[in-house]
Amino acid sequence: MAKDEDEDLYNEEFDFVDDETDEAGAQDAYEDNAGEEAFDEAGADEAGSDEAVDEYGRPSPAANYVVHIYEYKKFKRTIDRPFTPEDAEAFATEYNRTAKPYGRIAMAGKNDAKPKKSVD
Repeated sequence: MAKDEDEDLYNEEFDFVDDETDEAGAQDAYEDNAGEEAFDEAGADEAGSDEAVDEYGRPSPAANYVVHIYEYKKFKRTIDRPFTPEDAEAFATEYNRTAKPYGRIAMAGKNDAKPKKSVD
């Protein structure tokens, strides 16, 4: 089978087109992007200084909960760590699941609330 001249696509040199071939256009595009990045960083710094935000820009929940530990229905101690409401409930649920055979219970509560002396 003989090669046709029409089938050989690579004989001609291709001239690739770059959208920004000149130096001035490339510099202008760089300066435009740099200005946007600087604005974005300044906005993030201002938002972070007031209160912490999550990845979607919403304020993070306050860590104003603690977990109280009871052993044989009597107060034993409070875990000395701040929890968010969701974390406190999750911790107490898991603690109760694993510590039940040992007679231990965990209860989530606010920082300012005093723990009960016993659980009924």
